[in-house]
Amino acid sequence: MMVCAIGVDTEGEKHLLGLREGTTENKAVCSGLLSDLVGRGLDFSAGILCVIDGGKGLRAAVREVFGSLGLVHRCRVHKRRNVLDHLPKETQPVVGRKLDAAWAKPDPALALAALKSVATWLEADHPGAAASLREGMEETLTVTRLGLPPALTRTLSSTNPIESAFSVAREVMGKVKRWRDGAMVVRWTAAGMEVAASKFRRVKGYRE
Repeated sequence: MMVCAIGVDTEGEKHLLGLREGTTENKAVCSGLLSDLVGRGLDFSAGILCVIDGGKGLRAAVREVFGSLGLVHRCRVHKRRNVLDHLPKETQPVVGRKLDAAWAKPDPALALAALKSVATWLEADHPGAAASLREGMEETLTVTRLGLPPALTRTLSSTNPIESAFSVAREVMGKVKRWRDGAMVVRWTAAGMEVAASKFRRVKGYRE
């Protein structure tokens, strides 16, 4: 398992910040990655927005390393997918639209109320989906509470910026026919992410 981080600066430029190897995405591995970033000069004294998936180890690491200065936003794409995976195919489109409509509300209180309404509606027939939605629900609205403009909200509401980098890295790593050891995995992951970084573009809405 390779855990990677990218950052976005105030000019909208994306930067490959670092990576860490481990057997799983656990707290120790993730804390090691974040602590290394801080040790190499990552300044979070004015606060930092951390856009993550639902991994508990990563969430715990953000809390440990950044404390109250680390604002966590849970990726809406991951949350949407996790909820829909609990549902039969015929129910997925309508629930997906309800989730998208809730997240589109600019008022965080109204957005949260809409999400809670969806969870209540799902409770009787699909309790697993309801539980999945409620887990970390409020952290899917962090960018809404920050009052970000629409373009930045779309960019920072999900982990898509790093997911696209992963897809490029996988293409590069796919050329390897035989993995010899962990050090080779680290080198090729770094190489793949560097190729991805060479294709980075400014995030939409950075001027705001």
